Amino acid sequence: MHPQYPWEKSTSAEAERVGLISIGSLEEKIPFILHPLLLSSDVVFGLYKNYDYPQDLSIELLNEIDGLLQTKNVKNIVFDLRIHNWTNTPCLRHARILSLKLQDISNDLEINSSIILSNGSQLMGNAVGVLSEKMEVSDILKGEGPPDLTKFAIEIGADFLMMTKKADQRIEAKKWLRDKILSGELSPSSPDFSEKWKYLSLKKGYVHHLAMVELHTLKSELTNTHPGICLFLKKKAGDWVEKGEDLIEFLLPQGQKNSLKQEACQKVFVLATDPPNHQPLILERFGLNLHS
Repeated sequence: MHPQYPWEKSTSAEAERVGLISIGSLEEKIPFILHPLLLSSDVVFGLYKNYDYPQDLSIELLNEIDGLLQTKNVKNIVFDLRIHNWTNTPCLRHARILSLKLQDISNDLEINSSIILSNGSQLMGNAVGVLSEKMEVSDILKGEGPPDLTKFAIEIGADFLMMTKKADQRIEAKKWLRDKILSGELSPSSPDFSEKWKYLSLKKGYVHHLAMVELHTLKSELTNTHPGICLFLKKKAGDWVEKGEDLIEFLLPQGQKNSLKQEACQKVFVLATDPPNHQPLILERFGLNLHS
């Protein structure tokens, strides 16, 4: 794990340990949101693993996860699975089958588990990249962040509170987390940036969807250029865009120049004349599977 992760610091030996395994996620926001929330209830991350985009769930990955769980002293785990080609029925069916195998692995190890299959064609929130995501997390913990990301974090956090018996009912767990967020008491400070650069749309239309492969490429280019450059999407699927309207905002460290080409930014947004059909965020849940 990266040394910047706050949950690597020593914690109380009595704290309940939980784990989160994300597969195919473009971002790492969820544990940054949940760490301070759970810590206030004496629950800590004993395991966090992100199998970055464009990773898919496979038999080989199942075997790797099995070995990982056997080496970690974690008895509560949530699997966050991003299904990228979910409208393809055979692909979704395959993901369901492999998800059940994850559940079997957890049962064999007597680990409390839950599994969430979500829409891998959507970005949670608006930020891309670790520093950008930390800034977005600061907004979340002030109760001011993107609703989709807040909702998703609460769903996973509620699972952890139920697994560790910190809450008896799901509605109670979600209310506790929501109240903590709205209180703003756990919000960290955000870094200051003196320079901004915006990418403006070259045409008008509805954002039909985000090209996740292109967004992943853009994220990699930013990391290679300077890890301190922050990227925020100003539009997401379903939004109307006028020609010349902001699509992406970059925050730049002092003196840093943006060398990204316009084409790389434009490719992230697939525009259409008609709005897209509604797409769910959470596709399916394999609910809490608890062991006494």
